[in-house]
Amino acid sequence: MSRPHRNEERFYVYPVNRVTGTLPDEAHAKASAQDLENAGVPPDALYVLTGPEGERLLDRRGSDHGRIARLTRFLQRGAYEGQVLETHGRALRQGRSVVYVPVRGAAQRRRIVEILRTHGGRDIAHFRRWAVEQVPALP
Repeated sequence: MSRPHRNEERFYVYPVNRVTGTLPDEAHAKASAQDLENAGVPPDALYVLTGPEGERLLDRRGSDHGRIARLTRFLQRGAYEGQVLETHGRALRQGRSVVYVPVRGAAQRRRIVEILRTHGGRDIAHFRRWAVEQVPALP
């Protein structure tokens, strides 16, 4: 049985062709994973960061993953990705979870955003090649 990758030891770089968002806690992340699977997203394609371990793995400065990671994070600081990294780090410190969901096409993107919002998703962004689109919050 496949399941989402949770706090997997790796360097979380620019998540091309993914929607990211923060969820209130781990329980909401698990519930959203089930709904995402029902919408056709394979569970093992999801990445979830939670708690202090998730914040360490996010490695906003790149200091735990070598020179290339430090250079990558330095370059990202001046771009919108840097803002997203700070938002994700803050969410993890507050006990929220961060999810990374693969997406193909506008219809699937809309459905994923809807599912994340249903589970309390905030700070939702769509990472495309060479662009990051912040998904507007609901009024």
